[in-house]
Amino acid sequence: MKAKIETLRPLLFKTEHINDPDNELLDDNRIDHFFIHSLKDEYVDLKLPLPPHRKTVNDFVFVQKGEMVRTINLETFHLKAGDFLLVPKNNITTTTLVSQDLQGYFCHFSNEFLAGKTSLKMWNTQADSENLLSFEKEQIEILEPLLTRILFLYKNRKEIPSNYSLIPFYLAAFIAEVSVLLQNQTRNPPFYHPVLTEFKDKLQQNFKQMRSVQEYAALLHISPNHLNKIIKKETGKSASVIINETCNLEAKVLLTQTTLDIGEIAAELGFEDRSYFSRFFKKHAQISPVQYRKMIALS
Repeated sequence: MKAKIETLRPLLFKTEHINDPDNELLDDNRIDHFFIHSLKDEYVDLKLPLPPHRKTVNDFVFVQKGEMVRTINLETFHLKAGDFLLVPKNNITTTTLVSQDLQGYFCHFSNEFLAGKTSLKMWNTQADSENLLSFEKEQIEILEPLLTRILFLYKNRKEIPSNYSLIPFYLAAFIAEVSVLLQNQTRNPPFYHPVLTEFKDKLQQNFKQMRSVQEYAALLHISPNHLNKIIKKETGKSASVIINETCNLEAKVLLTQTTLDIGEIAAELGFEDRSYFSRFFKKHAQISPVQYRKMIALS
């Protein structure tokens, strides 16, 4: 039976969402704090598509060949050669596609693992779409040797235990180099209407209690019609769709990662009762909460 948890720790992820959890590369209790593997040389058999899950660690993927489709919260990223995507901890993420010719690197790490050696504040406070970078050849030539070294230290951590203690220093150097590239990329960041940014902030704070466009418009001191026009122009979706998608995504996480019953999940998300929540979920997910939980358990 699943433990009652709010986030998905890597050890539990390994057990539930990887077909070969005894893979030697994954055989380390410290995987809750750090893991890296080459997408070319080491195969980790994921049970795709992964259900939405909230992570306790930061992770990044650097694609050198092939493609991968990942999401952060409500944004979907189709990654191709040269793309780098960092997902800060506590975000809801999933992976829906990994091509057979995929090459590159995947790494996850806890804040504690870096122990203050580098700051991730910038990555945590910007828009999800800004955590995507596309590396040029010259940039790859700077960054890849650091990843190669980190991977070597990790793969030889058992034969030479002192190797593990060196990894945070190389990882901090890698994150620092990428952060410089990020700052250069975002000197002229894409324009986001301030109302969209404020709406998303208010939504994350209040979606369990507030689910009407009128309520968010009142918080932002604009009319519901004006709010809808801005959100539709910026995202292609209405404000009400984004509100419902946010709530439904959180419901999927609770159904996947906790042992709360449907009534408890309904209460956690601010619904009046179980039946109302079930109707809401089925309307937006095309499947009932009970069926969704069974489907994830069988996948």
